[in-house]
Amino acid sequence: MMTLLLAALAQAGPGDDAQLAELERIRAQVGNEVHLAAFDLLDELVYGWITAPPFAEPTPVVLAGVTVPVGTGSGLQALVENHVSGLLIKNPTSNVKLAHCPSCTAVVVQSGPGNTIVSRGIDNPTALAELGGTGQHALFLDLEAEGPFLVLRARITRLSPELPIVWSHTISTSTGTPALLRQSDHLKSAAEAHEEYVDALRDRGPIAVPFRIGIRSYAQPDEQTTTTNGQTGVTGIAPPPFLWAQTGVELSATRAQAWTGSVVVGFSYIPQAYQGIMAQGRVNRLVTGRARSHTRPDLYAFVGAGVFTLWGPGTATFRDRVINGDEQVLLQTDPTAFRTTFGALQMGLDLRVGYRMGVSAFLENIPTLGDSANLGDHVRIAGIGFQSLGTEVTFWF
Repeated sequence: MMTLLLAALAQAGPGDDAQLAELERIRAQVGNEVHLAAFDLLDELVYGWITAPPFAEPTPVVLAGVTVPVGTGSGLQALVENHVSGLLIKNPTSNVKLAHCPSCTAVVVQSGPGNTIVSRGIDNPTALAELGGTGQHALFLDLEAEGPFLVLRARITRLSPELPIVWSHTISTSTGTPALLRQSDHLKSAAEAHEEYVDALRDRGPIAVPFRIGIRSYAQPDEQTTTTNGQTGVTGIAPPPFLWAQTGVELSATRAQAWTGSVVVGFSYIPQAYQGIMAQGRVNRLVTGRARSHTRPDLYAFVGAGVFTLWGPGTATFRDRVINGDEQVLLQTDPTAFRTTFGALQMGLDLRVGYRMGVSAFLENIPTLGDSANLGDHVRIAGIGFQSLGTEVTFWF
């Protein structure tokens, strides 16, 4: 990325707005990658202290100095100081306890018979002791850019006249390598994060149990209906919306869950209106990638087929013709007389969030009722009418 920036600098001529705009875009991109890489190095540093603390017990340490690559500005330096402070506060098991020592970073003057020394307090432990400095150790963080790599050199120095280094470590990473973006209070190594991801894939399993609550609404018939023999008939009234509860089993061919299939059974019951049972099968295809995601919703397209058996007053219009007066009388005396069974073809979309919840919308074609005087079409696709429009909310267990 640094190479691209230098190439853009060489090509950008004076007054070339397009080149300058591209240069600014690349500069911002490089700056963002450097910031993320720097945070990743600090995360790795503190994670190392959690697994192998540099001190046997919590020890006060002064953040003595932070240096950043030339050209990144003082903003990166402030971000590094804030990030490392937050990491150490949220991870006390590192045993590195930040301490406040104004005289450690202030300029002190020590004058004697032979000479006068002007330095920071941390560079002159003798003068610091006379000023009552409270810091026992000092932490130095140096970030440097070496080609495509960002290098962090960290050391802890004891504030005694000899200034011995009690701990030192160097970490490097490529600025082209994506940062892990770890949570500050749950630091993990790349190997641990990969193991958690693999465990999550294993925990999916090939079998899931869906529980769906859905509603189907049926299209109102046209003002005038033409029957199959070419005669014009009187239109009827569409069936009421049907509420369904369904459960069954869903199978996945692979752990990626790009293809899944489900078989469910369901029932519907509204007192004094209708009752029904159904069985349905679906084939689902993931359309937002090659595998299910842990971090974003997944969209499936599906097709299916079902068989429905319904009875009750609300189901009398699931027939080709309009019910006559005698049938209306019979409906009042024997609601179960109008039992109907039909099949339906289905297609739709299913949006799933995580592995526990989803919402879907679908269209259904009822082949045996395509010419019914009681049903219209919500929409026609490639000459096929879809008489039912439905939506479902699904929970997986």
